[in-house]
Amino acid sequence: MFITISDENEWESFVEIFIEMEKYHHGEVEITKEAMGNYLRKRVFDKDSGTEIYKVTINSSLAAFACTSIMYPAPLYAGQMFIKQIFVSEKYRNLGIGKSLMSYLAKKALEKECLRLDWLSDKHNLQVQNFYQSIGGEVLETVNYFRLSGTRLAELAVSSK
Repeated sequence: MFITISDENEWESFVEIFIEMEKYHHGEVEITKEAMGNYLRKRVFDKDSGTEIYKVTINSSLAAFACTSIMYPAPLYAGQMFIKQIFVSEKYRNLGIGKSLMSYLAKKALEKECLRLDWLSDKHNLQVQNFYQSIGGEVLETVNYFRLSGTRLAELAVSSK
């Protein structure tokens, strides 16, 4: 197993696993390889996206990935690494890959002088909750996570002057 950071030219090798991830989270949605490839190339892997993509390979196969960003400001002149997505392909689950990847990300966060490593998870997925708690993650009860989307996002945007 190798964990490395990806460069912007590797987007094509992520098309299949990103489609798998979308179907895992959103059901059997119709996603074409072409559309996903364009999304990865133009958005996720774009040098200006602010995203670092870490990959786990086993025998040259892409087994898992994580997308992270470092956010500022954070307490004590540090950064806060945020994991936007972490995904292990189905055939590679329960092999310790998730723990290895989280450990690697924790190391990277410290190397980049971040005092925190944060992420979100589906609160109804008990297996995921148990996994994150087993590696020392804690659920924060002191903050609320807000979102604007769809009509509400558009309405607020229209009110901007």
